[in-house]
Amino acid sequence: MKQFCHNAFQLYLLIQATFLGVNFSYAQLKPKIQIIEAEQFSFRKIAELPTVINEASGLAIYDKDSLFWTHNDGGKSILYGIDSKGEIRKTIHLKNKNKGWEDLAIDSEGNFYIAATGNNRNDKKDLKVYKLPPLSTIDHPISLAEPISFRYEDQLTYPAKPENANFDCDALISIRDSLYLFTKNRTDPYNGIINIYALPKKTGTYQAKKVDSFKLDGAAMDNWITGADISKDGSLIALLFHNKILFIEKSHTEKVSEGNFYQLNLGHFSHKAGICFTAKNEIYIVDENELNLLGGNIYHLNIQYFIK
Repeated sequence: MKQFCHNAFQLYLLIQATFLGVNFSYAQLKPKIQIIEAEQFSFRKIAELPTVINEASGLAIYDKDSLFWTHNDGGKSILYGIDSKGEIRKTIHLKNKNKGWEDLAIDSEGNFYIAATGNNRNDKKDLKVYKLPPLSTIDHPISLAEPISFRYEDQLTYPAKPENANFDCDALISIRDSLYLFTKNRTDPYNGIINIYALPKKTGTYQAKKVDSFKLDGAAMDNWITGADISKDGSLIALLFHNKILFIEKSHTEKVSEGNFYQLNLGHFSHKAGICFTAKNEIYIVDENELNLLGGNIYHLNIQYFIK
């Protein structure tokens, strides 16, 4: 069954490439990035997160209840629905173990995906994305999410060799029938390459297929992607870092590496770990609470001057 699921997904990608004109071969491209400073924008803290959410990781907004949903990176398996004042309005308890929960994504049908993809040591063989139905349909006090289990198709050793340690992931988005993971590069020596892998949205066990890649200049920690989202119309991807956001306008070829890249320097450093679009010109961000000295907040960013 595992091999069948993998082969079926490979066939799906081939068909999509053939009939939609999507090129899934990858190249380690170094994109031309336009730099934008945050003075043009409104980036501001709007609320503190409750103390129970001390390691906020992942952020998504659910249209049915207009709440921001987030979770901790480890510990209790709870999704927290908070309002714009940072107050908890709803919770969803899950039976699934919170082991390396890093990001949230929502598809066009309202399904939720939890990226249990944290892999700091590049040694995990049990990576998962958990799938939940639209939250408004969940009426049980404790729910069980469906697992999408996977390994990376090109990881040959566990742990990966230092020069190949590019199998950690904190960033997940949903596009049509697939989920896309952006790697957090821990190679030594650092090579700057961000890989993008695809997974189907159906429960099963798969090999995540590398579909694209691009290269960033700078030090490793400056280029660690800590969250991602895609605009409601699917035209703009936002990749979150500790002190900046990389926006990518999708190209007509659908290859991320061939899109237009814009780097927004926020002028603010913290362990930012979740990002979501609420409208095409509005973004919200959460960061982790570091020893009650830094972070633990929710922020608003207006990008109306940037979006055409």
